[in-house]
Amino acid sequence: MKKLDAIHQQLNKQPAGTTAGELAKQLDLDRSTVSRYLNQLVKQGLAEKIAGRPVLYRPTQPEAPFPMQAAHSGIADLLKEALAALLYPPHGLPILLTGETGVGKTHMAQTLVQVATEAGHLSPGTPFITFNCAEYAQNPELLLAQLFGVRKGAFTGAVEDKPGLVERADRGILFLDEIHRLPPSGQEMLFSLMDQGSFRRLGETHAERTVAIRLIGATTEAPDAALLPTLMRRFSVKLTIPPLRERPPQERARLLSTFLKEEETQMGVPLTVTEECRARFLSYPCPGNIGQLKSDIQIACARAFLRQLGHRKDQVIVTINDLPTHLRQQGPVTTAIASRLKQVPSDNIYEQLLHRHALLSQQGATPLEMERELQETVNSYIRRLVTSFKPGDSQESEPPLDPQLLQLLEQTLSPWRDKLPQAAQPFPLKALALHIQAFIRQPERRPSQPVLSDLPVLPLHKKLARQIGRALEEHYRLRLPEYELDLIALFFSLDGQTDPAKQRCIATVCLTGEGAASTLESWLAKRLPPADSDVVVRSAQIDPFTRRSPGLEQLRETYDLIAIVGTVPPALTDIPYFPAWELYQPEGFRKLAHHLAKTRKPQSVQESEIPLTPERVPELILQGLLDTITHYNPKRLVRLIEQEAPRFRELFDWTPEREMGMWMHLGIYMDQLLAAQLHRTQAKVSSQSPPAPKPPTAHLTLWEGFLQQLEQDMGVRFPPAAAHELARLSAETTNRSISS
Repeated sequence: MKKLDAIHQQLNKQPAGTTAGELAKQLDLDRSTVSRYLNQLVKQGLAEKIAGRPVLYRPTQPEAPFPMQAAHSGIADLLKEALAALLYPPHGLPILLTGETGVGKTHMAQTLVQVATEAGHLSPGTPFITFNCAEYAQNPELLLAQLFGVRKGAFTGAVEDKPGLVERADRGILFLDEIHRLPPSGQEMLFSLMDQGSFRRLGETHAERTVAIRLIGATTEAPDAALLPTLMRRFSVKLTIPPLRERPPQERARLLSTFLKEEETQMGVPLTVTEECRARFLSYPCPGNIGQLKSDIQIACARAFLRQLGHRKDQVIVTINDLPTHLRQQGPVTTAIASRLKQVPSDNIYEQLLHRHALLSQQGATPLEMERELQETVNSYIRRLVTSFKPGDSQESEPPLDPQLLQLLEQTLSPWRDKLPQAAQPFPLKALALHIQAFIRQPERRPSQPVLSDLPVLPLHKKLARQIGRALEEHYRLRLPEYELDLIALFFSLDGQTDPAKQRCIATVCLTGEGAASTLESWLAKRLPPADSDVVVRSAQIDPFTRRSPGLEQLRETYDLIAIVGTVPPALTDIPYFPAWELYQPEGFRKLAHHLAKTRKPQSVQESEIPLTPERVPELILQGLLDTITHYNPKRLVRLIEQEAPRFRELFDWTPEREMGMWMHLGIYMDQLLAAQLHRTQAKVSSQSPPAPKPPTAHLTLWEGFLQQLEQDMGVRFPPAAAHELARLSAETTNRSISS
């Protein structure tokens, strides 16, 4: 037995969990070896790792697609009836499964075998052969050869004797999907096999072969019309699996949870679905049944995963914009679900936040709007707690505060009273104590899913929250989760008035608010100096014609907007602007770092600009793309650009800055297209600009030729409108913005 199998087998004997050291002693193996194999089992989903001291491992049982105990009564009854037929002596009764496309006929067959094997009715090595008759339906001769085997010389191309799937399934189970696609001759051969247990390979005339198989067929057609009467009569048990629309809501909810868990395992990071998305998955018609539901979930999860590449990797959040088109366009969710979404609990802050987030997602709120609304939700919650204590009021709150908890918080906050005004005020302190007390005493009120990452927490407040968390852990032996620490931190930023100055912010700008701006946002966040850890980086959309941006105005109102980074400057002239091409070189980033240092002081010093000439453009493009793109070698693109740049420069009369911006735009655009092609999704490259007239023929011809060359040399596929859009952007005057 392999070591991995031996460790898995031993682990299964200890469902409560054990340590790597204990398993090593039991199996007489090295502890590091056992630990390595245990982590491999965890990755395969066969074991679960429980954090602590020491780390525990325990076995997990994979959930069957239709577990008998969890399925609703209708499916459970079908499963029991099918299981009885499959196990009927001596070789089972033939079973025919019918139902619409995607209802789960294949899953039913797989579950039958799984349940029978786990119950000990079938040995673990029992053959289970599956075959979709539709795969060779256009070539009946080849279809029958695959199924029954072929004798050498039976037809052109049959150069040797070859057994079929029927022989491979001997003493096991043969599952034939789309069985109605068998030609009449094949149905007659199958009838003979079911009736007498014998068959002949294609081309054989005398020798008969015998097998003992259990047969399961499946069809989406009406069997009376699709199968020969003789074959139809031979199926002793006929079961129709109902479509998803005829099953209770609990069944779809269970399937949704199962499929989301599968996608979460594939991603390797926690997966969260907004309440509005979950409601749409549970309410839309879904004519393709379980198959379509699973496919739609996979599409949404893939889009969410791709959107968050390069951003935070600790979770993936599926929002309305990630859903397939038919789900986004279905309109509001059903009245019952919508009313449930609008019922915001008055006393559970976690449910308030999750419900508020779902509604904002449904309304298409921007990240900044989301942040503001969630902060106000927390502020309202804190105010309600604060107003429960009145100055000079001798009455205690209901429930009464734990004096030890209040004393613990006072001691922890004492060193912070000079830095944070709230730390010296008794009523916010009591409100915080009341909140923490509820968290400790009422575990049922804690959220059942990860709480949001959109809460605007300042580093200084988070540092204080962590100190409170350590004090609570030491006193109550309770480790607070990260979302609770974030919430505690927000108690010290009520209305954003705890610090005399707003939090510093760097804005990255582009045409869509994604693309280059999103890439720059991630790039900057990883490279900010430690002394500037309080600086937040936010992306914003910019209008290519007016160069104005409501997003920038909102950022300036909310934050201390200290710098803007992009490919060309926006209309704001009072905020220092740093070109992306300049930022990617060492001296350019040092300039930004120096500017950050200055913003810690009231003084400001004018910096000298780094000159940009046409000769430096290729080198700077390469530097910039090496730090931003991931799906191709930027050196190949730069070589092609160097060859064609003079023609573009002459035709469009570009300045070096303009040329730099256009090539950076093209480079990042290509990376997005290649990423979308790789993940089989649609790249988000559309502009929200007003319609523009067709560009001059010379402009369009130049771009069409260059894009065709890129398609041949780089393997990228450009959409039909790409040349038109690039030609339009190229002809914009230099005081207008381009971006990805």
